[in-house]
Order: sequence, then C-alpha cells, then structure tokens
Amino acid sequence: MKILIADDHALFRQGLLYTLQSLGDDVEVMEANNAAEVLDYVEGHTDLDLVLMDLDMPGIDGYSGLLKLRENHPELPVVIVTASEYEADMLRIIESGASGYIPKSLSSSEMLDALKQILDGEIFVPDLSSTSGTFQIRQITGSGPLLASLDKNEAAAEIRSRLTPRQLDVLRLMCEGMSNKIIAHNLGMAEGTVKIHVTAILKELNTTNRTQAVIMAKETGFISA
Repeated sequence: MKILIADDHALFRQGLLYTLQSLGDDVEVMEANNAAEVLDYVEGHTDLDLVLMDLDMPGIDGYSGLLKLRENHPELPVVIVTASEYEADMLRIIESGASGYIPKSLSSSEMLDALKQILDGEIFVPDLSSTSGTFQIRQITGSGPLLASLDKNEAAAEIRSRLTPRQLDVLRLMCEGMSNKIIAHNLGMAEGTVKIHVTAILKELNTTNRTQAVIMAKETGFISA
C-alpha cells in the first residue's frame, strides 16, 4: 500500500510516518513538502492508494490541491490532515470530495482508527460531540433559553435561530426517519457532510443522539412550524 503525505513541517511528517507504519508491514510512505509536489508526484505514479495533505501550506494550499486532485484523479482518496478545527473548513473540504478531515490534535491511536475507516471506504469526520470542545462551532446551546421553558411557537423559533438553514433541512429529514445516506441523496451532498451537520445539530440542541433531537423537534412543534 502506497501513501503520500504532504506537509511543510518535516517533524510532523516524521510523526505521521511513524503512525502509518502501524497500518502494516506493506505500507510504503512517500513525502512531499507542498501541494505542488503532490500534484507532480501523482501524475507520475498511478499506484498510490491514499494522499494525506495539510490544509495550510506555502504555494498551492491544500484546498486548491484537493480540487485539482479530485478533478484529475477522482478515484484517488485524499484526506486533509490539518491544525484547523473550524467547522466551516471541515464542511468545505468534505463537500469538495475529500475522503476525510483529520485534526492534528487527534492522538496517534485516534488518527490510526480514522485512517483505517478511510481505507475501508468510509468518509471520516471527527465527532464534534465527543471532542474536548476545541472545534469552533457556534456555541449557542446553554447560552439561550431552555427549550422546555418556552411555548411551542417560541421553542420552534429558538430552534430555527440556533441552526443554519442547511442544518434545518437535515433536521426536517431526520424527523422523517431518513438515514444519513438518504438525507445526502435528497439534499445533494456527501454523506460525510450530513454527518457533520447531524453532529452540529445534536450539539446545538444539547442532545446526545439523533432520537433525542427528533423528539425535541417534534415536541416543540418545530415540524409543524
């Protein structure tokens, strides 16, 4: 298995290389300093199995590199490994066709688990509800009024104020019992993007699972609002 890692920090590349060796004895790792080197390397090597690329690099950034790779080599899985923990960056990357978004703050074991999921054909995004709170998503939960203390109209309005328009679309389809895969098909987005939205919805509504979120939406009258 051949994996190409691109990061302008040699120390991080070495640490990532060490982690990748845990995937098996047959892992061969190549290194690049920037996205331009990645694009050149990929053109001459059609046997790559995975590209791991930083988001913020000199010259061509990781996002631009991702777009070029998706355009020219759509069959090649590309994963962004980055220090950025902003939800907006994560959504943009997944919606652009990346196979995963791995924060550099993850431990080696967590990163290894993420890579195994990706190599199994899944799309990996970090679980915002189980992080230490470093992800920069809108922290409205807890600062606004408790939904249970409001009447139905007020509660429905509060839910609408807490969620983005896209998250509201996802919540409505969740309330219809749709899975992430079906929601993705209906809204024309990647399943990984739906997963990000669902996790953000749970956090904003201060619920621990999608069933609780659906019950809250129905009990507050959000669906009929």
